[in-house]
Amino acid sequence: MNRTGGRRLGAILGACLLVLLLVLVVGVLGGWVAVVAVAGIGVAACEVALHRVVVTAFPLQRDLVLGELSARLALEQALVLVCAVRLDGLGAQGRTAVVLAVVALQVLRMVHSAAAHADDRLARPRVQARGLPGASVVRPGRSAAAGGRGREVLVAATGLLPLGLLAAAVTGDADLVVPAAVAMVLVAAAVVTASAPVARALVRGPRGGAAVAAVQQAVVRHRPDVVLYAPGRAEDVHWVSTWLDALDELAARGRPALVLVRDPEIMDRVPPSATPVVCLAEDYDVRLFALPETRVALYVANTPDNYVLLRNPDLRSAFVGHGDSDKLASTSPVSKMFDEVWVAGEAGRDRYLRADVGVRPEQIRTVGRPQVRRVLRGARPVPEAPFTVLYAPTWEGFHNEGDQLSLPHSGVEVVRRLLALDGVRVLYRPHPGTGVRDPRFARADQQVRAALAEAGEPHAVVAGPAVDLHTALNAADVLVTDITSVISEFLASGRPYVVVNGTDLDDDAFRARFPSTAGAALVGRGGAGLEAALEDARGADTMRPAREAVRVRLIGPVTDDPIALFDEAVDALGDTLRPRGARASGAVVPAGTGGGA
Repeated sequence: MNRTGGRRLGAILGACLLVLLLVLVVGVLGGWVAVVAVAGIGVAACEVALHRVVVTAFPLQRDLVLGELSARLALEQALVLVCAVRLDGLGAQGRTAVVLAVVALQVLRMVHSAAAHADDRLARPRVQARGLPGASVVRPGRSAAAGGRGREVLVAATGLLPLGLLAAAVTGDADLVVPAAVAMVLVAAAVVTASAPVARALVRGPRGGAAVAAVQQAVVRHRPDVVLYAPGRAEDVHWVSTWLDALDELAARGRPALVLVRDPEIMDRVPPSATPVVCLAEDYDVRLFALPETRVALYVANTPDNYVLLRNPDLRSAFVGHGDSDKLASTSPVSKMFDEVWVAGEAGRDRYLRADVGVRPEQIRTVGRPQVRRVLRGARPVPEAPFTVLYAPTWEGFHNEGDQLSLPHSGVEVVRRLLALDGVRVLYRPHPGTGVRDPRFARADQQVRAALAEAGEPHAVVAGPAVDLHTALNAADVLVTDITSVISEFLASGRPYVVVNGTDLDDDAFRARFPSTAGAALVGRGGAGLEAALEDARGADTMRPAREAVRVRLIGPVTDDPIALFDEAVDALGDTLRPRGARASGAVVPAGTGGGA
């Protein structure tokens, strides 16, 4: 659910809750059992829905809303209890049972809240490690019962007592009120009990300074020459996965590497690799984490959290990014803080110099595009397969690049045009961040998916993590895309690509502004001219010479060893600190030894 839709739905649910609570008060004051029962059931249903909206669309506001939820449920239970104990025919024992059940429910909810807090705290350990002998510290599985699902069941259980009241109002018999109250408590007890095993594992699991120290020593034994630093969130895992293959290849050449991430959730999503991955959640631990053999730190994004590692005087820094494109984000002035800025080809160098954002010419180093070693060059290996077109638009980004981005204004029409062509298989790969900031992108993404689902096989959505980018590129005869780093990757294949020009610029001005399109066939808004572009791609392929030329400018000439320049760059930058093999001065600083999770 996107933020705009979540905000709208949250406002509606909030208004409904206010009305229902007022109705509940009026029902209690008037002694109208049916009104209290219906309002109580409605409150429980709305609270469950609101909880789900907040957790999915507004995770940062979760704690605030949960605090309000607890107060509202306590008020709802008190009002329902007042109504229940007034029922004729319930009897003294029945009233006592109902009161005890409501009290027990509140106690169990407090126990569950404490367990959920512990789960949140302990499931975000200070350190995790993968692929390091002697330090395989992994995060225990989260408890669904202690987390959001368990909380939703508890909230839903509060509707059982009003359900018993409704039965009493309809039948005139209060016999089901006590069983409903007892059932409410049993459901709550079951949720709390179900959360216990995982909570116990979290409490007993390794954490704190001892775990950090163990990982520290394992890293020292690993002796990484280069560290890749990725402080992004779980949804930014492509920042890491973009470089994993290159790091694995460096390790195969005798240059051990290490990936250092900051968000525990990202560890679940980082693909398997030969390169070890360490997660340090606290800035304190990163600052004290010794890397005595490491000379170079690679940074994949211009984020404020980079400063934590940049403060390490024993490391040289290089900004490598996670994509190479003509987007505004590819020439951020923040890049000037690094010792060097690594670009794929001369086009990247020109991009920075043309932007004039403070990055000096001597800071820029051309390293090729190591990722293209995974891109198959030439015709696909299964020529008898249907002619395949991959539509891979980019996301909304942070810079309001508007009409450069095809998905909201042309995505659905592009896919429909492709589906209308005989003998064409359509694949769709959205950017991992699609719809995070702009609901228009989320709506267009869903419409494209729906069109492909309706068309059926062999058309498909090839989104990550099930299908990685290079697998998708290797399946395509033609790429249809935007101004994006996907162009750089696909150029290595030598196959045709098409770019959607949704701006007001004519084609010449568009190519001048975005040099990566020099080898592309351009189509207009709504995919205008797409059929002709594909016909040319399948036949004369008139854009081939321009495509080969722009490939050299963007990612360098065809080579059997795309890693070579990257490998040399690590050595060259590292040697400005100390020659490879020379130890860093000073003793290993032990990691933080303080307690806590």
